Amino acid sequence: MPNDIKKLRRLMRTAHILRKGDEDHKYGQSLALKQAWWFESFRNALTKGFARFTYYKKDGTIRTALGTRSPSLIPVNKLPKCPQNNEEWEERAKSIPYFDLEKQEWRSFSVLNFVKLEQVWKFNDPLA
Repeated sequence: MPNDIKKLRRLMRTAHILRKGDEDHKYGQSLALKQAWWFESFRNALTKGFARFTYYKKDGTIRTALGTRSPSLIPVNKLPKCPQNNEEWEERAKSIPYFDLEKQEWRSFSVLNFVKLEQVWKFNDPLA
């Protein structure tokens, strides 16, 4: 399946998850789609640099993380075997996997638990 179609499918699934998981009914269809588009942009920004962001963990505590998806910032022994085809690298629409630069481990969080984006650092990465 071409990459653009995969991204579009993930975008639509993320919008659906946002609407379905919205108990307060704050997301209309267009707002959920805008938020899903923002998450897709956030995934791309993590691939081209790193960011500091905050989200709720499963246990309800707040976590501020410094994360990336850029292969040049991830230690060689922690890289997925083949980033383009590895299921470890491909994420579901509901969660965003990232490499935690502070803990040096892979983590992920649900788009429903995202709190805020504090700062993004981008750079030209020939591997991204």
